[in-house]
Amino acid sequence: MKGKLKLISGKRIESPLNQKTRPTSSIVREAIINIIGNKLEGASWLDLCSGSGAMACEALQKGVKRILAIEKQRETAKICKRNLIDVSNTMNHSLHVEVICNELISFLKKGLKNKKIKFIKDYPTSEYKFDFVFLDPPYESGLYETSQQLLLSKQWIKESSTLICECSSKSMPRIHNGWKLDKEKYYGNTSLLFLIPNQALNCYDDTDSMH
Repeated sequence: MKGKLKLISGKRIESPLNQKTRPTSSIVREAIINIIGNKLEGASWLDLCSGSGAMACEALQKGVKRILAIEKQRETAKICKRNLIDVSNTMNHSLHVEVICNELISFLKKGLKNKKIKFIKDYPTSEYKFDFVFLDPPYESGLYETSQQLLLSKQWIKESSTLICECSSKSMPRIHNGWKLDKEKYYGNTSLLFLIPNQALNCYDDTDSMH
């Protein structure tokens, strides 16, 4: 028996029936899409602690062309992959969907040179980096700040990228000084932090060929 989740479009996807996974609520998913919706067309999306992949599926339906989802629980990662493939099959444009079963911090530490990542073969170097990153770890995991730091130091992002952190309204994570708070939204017990790179502290070279 598997659970079902409904996307904003009404399409149903699978949901893992275990206590370790906390799907992003439809209210929060809709809020994210309303805030960044029109910027998703043709963008790339990195989904961290992906769970069922519900948020990544919403992004796909809004025109994202490349998704990389990271989920450490094997069965959940399989569900995530099935959901993303199911949704991608309904889209009429070419896209790249990839799900990797891995622990978050060790994955981010490897950077984009990680041999597990297939899309590097398909895209020119300037497109390696991600336009949007969605970070939704277990709220008390302590993964937020380390992830923020690694996204910068391992060059996962562009100067124009947005990092969306879903977190508990009761225990907001610290914001690493390499990032700036762009927007903060509250939805009951859940909060969303929209972070952008702190230009004063970061140097970027979007044409970097990943030497």
